[in-house]
Amino acid sequence: MPNWAYSMYHATGDKEQLKKLHSVMDELECMKAPGLHDNGFGSTWLGNLVIKLDGDWEKIYCRGSWDNLLLHDDGTVSFSVESAWGELNEVRKFIEDKFPGVKLYFQCEESGMGIYQTNDDTGEYFPEKYYLWVENDDTEYYTSLEALATDVEKITGSQNLKSLDSCKKALETYSRNHSDLCYTLAEFEVVE
Repeated sequence: MPNWAYSMYHATGDKEQLKKLHSVMDELECMKAPGLHDNGFGSTWLGNLVIKLDGDWEKIYCRGSWDNLLLHDDGTVSFSVESAWGELNEVRKFIEDKFPGVKLYFQCEESGMGIYQTNDDTGEYFPEKYYLWVENDDTEYYTSLEALATDVEKITGSQNLKSLDSCKKALETYSRNHSDLCYTLAEFEVVE
């Protein structure tokens, strides 16, 4: 059984190519399951998208499906993907090869293996740099270390936290003394 990763994508670039990408994905969404090929994900299986774009789903790892497909007023396209183990970079690169005027930015979370990644190095589409999950509380995303440190100080009672490492140490110490606190703190790694 895989760990499931959740990725959000924001596609930018040539508006005609973006419309075509959206159109292809929308067409597949409207198909009766399973779409173009038998699978366990339905018509939004990423393998159906690979097939529709004249690719070989057996050569491109595409274990997952998309939802929340949107064509925005500015011509960009966004969607989310649930996939096995992590962000499906083979599918992303395949789409970019098929639409050379399109760039896919993503942010991925897979808590089982502690994978928190993005390729949005400027933070234009995914400005969140830090992830904090505290049991029995909401997940929070932070665009700055200062905002993260302020919340960690409120949780732990620590003061003058200035680095990610100091935030982690404060949470570890607090957790050891308060067995009811379970948390995950991560920084989104920038990858290609």
